[in-house]
Amino acid sequence: MNNYSVTKSNNLIDASYKLNVQAQKLVLACLAKVDSRKAIPKEISITALEFSELMGIEHNAHRELYKAADALFKSSITLIDDNEEVELYWVQKKVKKLKGQGKVTLVWSDDVLKYISQLRSRFTSYKLRDIADLQSSHSIRLYELIMRFNDTNVRKISIEEFKSALGISDKYEQYKDLNKWVIKPALKELRKKLDIEVTTLKTGRKITALYFTFSDKKEVQQELDLQQG
Repeated sequence: MNNYSVTKSNNLIDASYKLNVQAQKLVLACLAKVDSRKAIPKEISITALEFSELMGIEHNAHRELYKAADALFKSSITLIDDNEEVELYWVQKKVKKLKGQGKVTLVWSDDVLKYISQLRSRFTSYKLRDIADLQSSHSIRLYELIMRFNDTNVRKISIEEFKSALGISDKYEQYKDLNKWVIKPALKELRKKLDIEVTTLKTGRKITALYFTFSDKKEVQQELDLQQG
């Protein structure tokens, strides 16, 4: 299994955007190929074979790669930087598909480079392998949101901020629907990797925030082994 890491600025982790699961994985696979502490290349290519190996895609890797590339074009990101709302794009132009070579080449937008390149502080890193087999875009985004607080293993986030980060601000007005279609399925996937629980917080009678507590199952098991040893 690969040992690559993904690094994003915290502004980008908390940003609002909506990408399907394979487009998210394309972005993350490309980020895993570079060192975000340094100035990264504006242009980056990835083959279907690399995509398959990094993400554990067993079938139709070429098709999934091309679909991801199409979804990435024109997909925007909204984030807060210095208390100002900024809208930007992942890529500067349509992703080039080199079908004869089973490869795509994307050109990062000038604006997004600020949040993925030459990062010195206020960033979040995690292992690419930890999201590779996730099948839901919501699961990936929730994983990123909680990893931002991996030093405390606790994250409190308002319902409004949570929905915005997942690109679903206009959906699931009722918490029961949000819980049924988004939160529970995402937690079910993440519990294969993490001990994770969520508590709801209310303002009056209305649920207004989520309180996640989590820990890595491997680390918990290692601690138990040490105690028993």
